[in-house]
Amino acid sequence: MDPPAVAGLKKEMAQRILVRVPNWVGDAVMAFPFLASLKENAPEATITVLCKRHLAPLFERAHGVNRVIPLDDSRGARGWRSVIHNGSILRKEKFDLAFCLPTSFGSALMLWRARIPRRVGHSAESRGLLLTNSIAYGKDGTRPFRPDGFLALLDLVFSNPVRATSRLYDPGPVARQEVDRIWRQSAITPSPPTLVIAPAAARRNGAWPADRFAAVAGRWIAERSGSVIVLGSHKDRALCSTVAQSAGEGGVWNLAGAGSLTVAAEIIRRSNLFFGNQSGLGHLATAVGTASVIISGPDDPDETAPRPPYSQNVRRPPFCAPCYQNTCWRKDHPLECQENVTVDDVWAHIRRAPQASAI
Repeated sequence: MDPPAVAGLKKEMAQRILVRVPNWVGDAVMAFPFLASLKENAPEATITVLCKRHLAPLFERAHGVNRVIPLDDSRGARGWRSVIHNGSILRKEKFDLAFCLPTSFGSALMLWRARIPRRVGHSAESRGLLLTNSIAYGKDGTRPFRPDGFLALLDLVFSNPVRATSRLYDPGPVARQEVDRIWRQSAITPSPPTLVIAPAAARRNGAWPADRFAAVAGRWIAERSGSVIVLGSHKDRALCSTVAQSAGEGGVWNLAGAGSLTVAAEIIRRSNLFFGNQSGLGHLATAVGTASVIISGPDDPDETAPRPPYSQNVRRPPFCAPCYQNTCWRKDHPLECQENVTVDDVWAHIRRAPQASAI
């Protein structure tokens, strides 16, 4: 069967496709359906992902991806020097088509600088002149579910594009071997059922209080006679240590910063349940098929929260939600969106969560 027709683009010109993916882990994971769908619509094309260096191992295992190019941060991780430098590097690759999933001005400028003849993305931040094909992000001021927003870009290139069916993310054999090594080295012998807790969040106002995470961990051990693994990046070690120590003695291990994102994905895949803030690790839980309970906090779950059947969202939104600020602006009751959610609220959702058998 011939590949789908490419609207306004000759078949032979769409063989080298670049996808600039988002920088945040959660947004990056939400790009998985787009990449799989892109491959369905352009099966003969070589699809290359351009991403932050720490995301490269994650995308090397993503469906539909043939190659990964980490952004060169030798001129800085962000700013004009980085944009110009990386654009010059990409120019040598001679891509035919590029999709720009982030809505930042700099990401579109980088692809323009790379002289890629067709550049597709959302017309946010006044960057329409930098893109050859663009659409607004959302309609009538509403924001779409983020994976749907990414998938909408396919309509600008392909005639009647196919949406790929959902497939679970496989962290791969290297990640499995690394987790086995960590288990042996740290003398970790989790007793099922295993709960993975991720108490950190990228946004300052996106994190539930640490003492409540510890309370949930202690309750899991007491009522389920199970184990708890506290997970996060190397920057989250202090917070994760606080949660692990406050949860009580025995059955709790702090593995913050223990490995790459694929290692974290494998740890979550082996667990019975994931519990955390609306963060990248929460989206990874959905990707690997582990049931999760997510505190949405200030975010709009219709836009960015992991969705059923694997995920449940816990929220008690105040009048100011949803909020897209990094810090809470309120003086009367700061972080009410987090304070409103109680340990009992979370535990009620945990009781309803489907718990797969430990792998």
